[in-house]
Amino acid sequence: MVEGAGVARAAAIAAAALILCGACADEAKKRESELAQLLEWLPGSYDNGEQAASDAARGVRPAHEHVALTIVKVYTPRLGHHVLFAQEKAADDPLRVLSERMFSFKVDEKRGILETVYGFVEPLRWRDGQEHLELFTSVLVDDVRSVPGCELQWKKQGEKFSAAPDPKLCSLAGAPGESAAELTGDSLLLGDYRYRKLR
Repeated sequence: MVEGAGVARAAAIAAAALILCGACADEAKKRESELAQLLEWLPGSYDNGEQAASDAARGVRPAHEHVALTIVKVYTPRLGHHVLFAQEKAADDPLRVLSERMFSFKVDEKRGILETVYGFVEPLRWRDGQEHLELFTSVLVDDVRSVPGCELQWKKQGEKFSAAPDPKLCSLAGAPGESAAELTGDSLLLGDYRYRKLR
């Protein structure tokens, strides 16, 4: 009798473990699918002209600068499987580059979709990289720097994605629940810059 109860208990534990494994696998597939959609939406050309014009019309000081943002997929195996290059330029002066960054994405089974943002040690070397994608195959870990623990956690909510650093791990994180980025099929919010996708 006791032996039968032990077998039944073991069978129940095994069944529960299988259900949990199935749930984990379903969650992993969902995250991979969401990452695929994020990586489909994010690349493109963006502009915050509406925001800059609105600031100027309302006399906002300091006004947001009119910025053109380009994001492209790159092959940079040393930084991960899903890597993008992003460059911001002054919209009225394409020779004035404001920033160049690398975004590396992965799915973490516990934390979901994570993005590591890298800055370049020598930014001039990678300027206008979107026109020379072959450059990025040579990027080494020593060519970039990131803020450890400050990965962005992306979550899909309805028809948009939002991202924020984990305030427990990142000293640069804003207030809990505050988004560092939001993405829809036709717009991108980075910090307080609102970009509209052009193509």
